[in-house]
Amino acid sequence: MATDARDDTQPEDSAGSKAAILQIIGNVLVARSLAIVAELGLADLVQTEPQSVTQLAHATGTHADSLYRLLRMLASYGVFAEDDGGLFHPTPMSLLLETDRPDSLRDLLTLGWQDIAWDTYRQLPHTIRTGETAFDAAFGATFFDYLAGHPEANASFDSAMALFSGPENGMIAAAYDFGQFARIVDVGGGTGGLMAAILSAHQGVRGVLFDQPQVVANMTGIEASAIRERCEPIGGDFFESVPAAADAYIMKRILHDWDDEAAIRLLLRCREAMNTDARVLVIDAVMQAGNAPDPNKFMDVSIMALTRGRERSETEFQRLFTEAGLRCTEVFPTELPSTLSIIEGVRA
Repeated sequence: MATDARDDTQPEDSAGSKAAILQIIGNVLVARSLAIVAELGLADLVQTEPQSVTQLAHATGTHADSLYRLLRMLASYGVFAEDDGGLFHPTPMSLLLETDRPDSLRDLLTLGWQDIAWDTYRQLPHTIRTGETAFDAAFGATFFDYLAGHPEANASFDSAMALFSGPENGMIAAAYDFGQFARIVDVGGGTGGLMAAILSAHQGVRGVLFDQPQVVANMTGIEASAIRERCEPIGGDFFESVPAAADAYIMKRILHDWDDEAAIRLLLRCREAMNTDARVLVIDAVMQAGNAPDPNKFMDVSIMALTRGRERSETEFQRLFTEAGLRCTEVFPTELPSTLSIIEGVRA
């Protein structure tokens, strides 16, 4: 008797698989709802005392019933909690949407920033068809050129990056013996958060913070005067040259913003500048093989949509190093929750 060939391909748990897909689809709605909450400042409004939806609607100029239905849905995810009297209370998740917290996620969730993401992802099919960047198709400019022309978006992006970078920096400083170097150049080091962590942990090290002139003019990451005295800011274009004669060149989350050609060019600039026995230390995500969950796989698609860069596997990093006249010697993972590794290279 003939059988339906599809019977052999049915998942063992069709209902569970369907529920998982529906949850993923529903996350789009949840993300957009969180953006509305962030834009309205609702977490700030319930910060000091619980509020009714009538009070919240009055304070935000919104429609009370519609707002209630939104908050009721979010409360089921743990964002706010409604009591029996209809008052909404803060929760650990809603606290992260408050404005005045150093670890606030609010800037990532405001509608202005979310609209950038939504417009970009709307062009993701274009990326899949052509290999061209979705952001460029959506906005007619590269991601970083757009940020340079939109100070408010750039400030939100900087705040988001600082939120992720802060906890990582101590883990990176502890994952590798930076104390073996006399002089370290942080290529594309921003305002100095990672350099501060390294100099704080290793008193004998001197650092160079190298980035665009307007960036290193604001060394907010270098706060303690004793550390500041050991860190020299230098402005420039890392595709043209980097400061010479250092013992180590570190690049944190830099190569993943660029395609292979640009990444090799940057590695070549480091090789040209480094001392004979110096190290190149690329601090980036290292993609894991197979089907196991890996947050860097999510990040890779996000990077694909925003820039011409990519997250890379260890093999891909080895190839970049080889093309730049370097040899990859070892990979040092950092401790969770950081997902970064330190890829060490020397002159080939």
